[in-house]
Amino acid sequence: MGTAFENNKILAQDLPNYEAVATTVLDKKHYWVVLISTFIVFSIISLGLMLCFYFFNFSKSMPYKQAAAIAYFSFWGLYVVYSWIAFKRKSYCYRTHDVIYNFGVFHKTTVLIPFNRIQHIALHQGLFSRKFGLASLQFYTAGGSTTDISIPGMPLEIAKSFKEIISDKIEK
Repeated sequence: MGTAFENNKILAQDLPNYEAVATTVLDKKHYWVVLISTFIVFSIISLGLMLCFYFFNFSKSMPYKQAAAIAYFSFWGLYVVYSWIAFKRKSYCYRTHDVIYNFGVFHKTTVLIPFNRIQHIALHQGLFSRKFGLASLQFYTAGGSTTDISIPGMPLEIAKSFKEIISDKIEK
């Protein structure tokens, strides 16, 4: 007959420590992509607000114009600071059997995906990422959309090589 079933205890000190792994931070050029995208959104919203104030004459019915303007520009200033902190906290690491991705400003999240759970990998380049020679790798897993991750801000050649290596591993 077959071998006897065993279910041995695993001690906490015997588990691998994924937190001790040195991770790679995103390329600094990626923050410029974030800033340019933010500036474009800010400009479009600002233009829309200015047109509304001009054509609908909101300025007469708004007694706290300066306070609203300060709040508006403060929001965008804080958003730029938040995006810088978020950028600094993102990092990734490719290991022999898995990929690790760290992110989060107020709540640090670490996603570890074994290669045998990855179903598909896609390489994406936005308009500004392409100008800076950057790409994102999107990992689609068997666990559904909540376990899918996208690692932005990777140099294009590195992203292509990791995509090829990981694609070869998941095909086997």
